[in-house]
Amino acid sequence: MKRKVSVIIPVLNAAGLLKRVLTSLSEQTYPQELIEIIVVDNGSSDDSVKVAKSFDVKLVTELNRKSPYAARNIGFDHATGSMIALTDANKIPDKHWIEEGVAAIEAKNADLAGGQISFELGEKASASQICDAVTYNNNQFFVIEQKRSAAGNLFFKKELLDEIGTFPDIFRSGMDIWWTAKAVNAGHKIVFAEKSVVYCQPRGLKSLLKKSWRVGVLHPVIFQQQGRSLFYILGQTFRTFAPPKVHELRQKLQKIQHPYSLANVWWVAWLNKIMMGFGRIRGLSNLSKQIDVPPENKV
Repeated sequence: MKRKVSVIIPVLNAAGLLKRVLTSLSEQTYPQELIEIIVVDNGSSDDSVKVAKSFDVKLVTELNRKSPYAARNIGFDHATGSMIALTDANKIPDKHWIEEGVAAIEAKNADLAGGQISFELGEKASASQICDAVTYNNNQFFVIEQKRSAAGNLFFKKELLDEIGTFPDIFRSGMDIWWTAKAVNAGHKIVFAEKSVVYCQPRGLKSLLKKSWRVGVLHPVIFQQQGRSLFYILGQTFRTFAPPKVHELRQKLQKIQHPYSLANVWWVAWLNKIMMGFGRIRGLSNLSKQIDVPPENKV
C-alpha cells in the first residue's frame, strides 16, 4: 500500500517560482490523492500567498521567526502523511520526484532519502549563477560521502520527528545537514535517490553572498562542538579569506558542462569566500550557543 506524502514548502517572497513548483506538484506521477501539499508562508510581502491560494494546498504561516527551519517545523505540525517530502520555493520538482523519492526509501529499506538537485543554467548564466551551481546543493556528495542531505530535496519517514525532533531554528542555514546527520548517528539509514530530481534556480550575486554569510555564521559553533580549539577556529576563519585555487575551481566547473569565463567565476568565488569569512567572524559571537551537533559533522 502506497504511503501518503506530505510535501512541505517554506516560502518567503517567491511568488513567480512558487507557481512553477505547485504546477509541477499537480502533475506528479505519484497518486494525487496521496499527496498533501503544505505551503508555509514566512512573512511574504509579494503575491506568494495569493499564488498558494490558487492551488489545492494547505496554507499556513510562520510570522514569528524568519527562518525556513521554523517554517518547516510549522509544516510538520500540519502534516498528516506518513512520509515527509521537503523542497524549496526555488526548486522545481521533476514529475517523477515523489514517486522516485518514496521508491528509493522503500526499495533500500531506508528511513531517509536525499534526491538529486540539478541547476537550471540558461545559455546566458551569470558568473554568480555558475558559482552557485558548483558551490552549494551538491546533494549527491552530501548523501553518499557524508551521509546527510540538504532540505531542498529530502524525504523521510514522519516517525523520525518523534525520535530526532524538529529542526533547530537559531540559524538560517545548515540545520538540515545537522538534522539528517543526527538521524544517521541515531542509527537511521539514508540513501541517495538519484532519479528523484528537483531543478534549482541558481542565485544571483546578492543572494549568493547572503547565503555564504549565513553558512559562515554557523561554522564556528560547529567547530567548537566538534571539540576544536579556539586557535583552530580562528585559523579556519581567517583562512577562508584566501583566494580560490584555480585548478580546484576548474575541476568543479568542468563537471557542469556549461560555457563559462574562468576569470569571472574565480572573482565571484573569491567574493563568496570573503563573505563566508566575514560570516565566520560574526559567528564567533555565537560560541556560547548550544546545539547538539554530531561530533563528526563536516563543514
